[in-house]
Amino acid sequence: MRSFVAISLPQNDLLAGVISENKNMGKKVEGRNLHLTLKFLGEISDSDKIADSLDEIRFQKFTLTLKGLGAFPSQHNGRVLFVRAFPEDLLSELAGEVDSRTRGIPLDHPFTPHITLLRTKERRDFSGVIEKYGQTVFMVQDVSSFCLYESKLTSNGPIYREIRRYQLM
Repeated sequence: MRSFVAISLPQNDLLAGVISENKNMGKKVEGRNLHLTLKFLGEISDSDKIADSLDEIRFQKFTLTLKGLGAFPSQHNGRVLFVRAFPEDLLSELAGEVDSRTRGIPLDHPFTPHITLLRTKERRDFSGVIEKYGQTVFMVQDVSSFCLYESKLTSNGPIYREIRRYQLM
């Protein structure tokens, strides 16, 4: 089963507006699928073992702030438009805890706290939209849990199913 560990986010009108305004630049992420990936696990055969291992994480609740936009690999030559997530240090620490509990599964890339809004196969210059929303605060959200998800890819986009939710202290 294809899976990942993430912080789920509520749908948000401000983010939906940015996505809608720029939908011609790539394939949008549906509002119900917005999340902050702590670790992409890929294909796993034993979700119970992973789920039980993640149960060992003890981490404090915190407040997540989504502010400004960015692009991977760069704003002038991007394939992914994203919103930045803060506090970076706490998010990186939590992602490190997830990684240590899933050590047998290598990271597919270094952790960068973000929420993907659009993806494109062709490289795009996202600098205009990034500059426009550079200081915009899109959301301030208390985070009290994270989840292990299954991801099924379909022709209409991915479908995510929560396998287990983990409460923060």
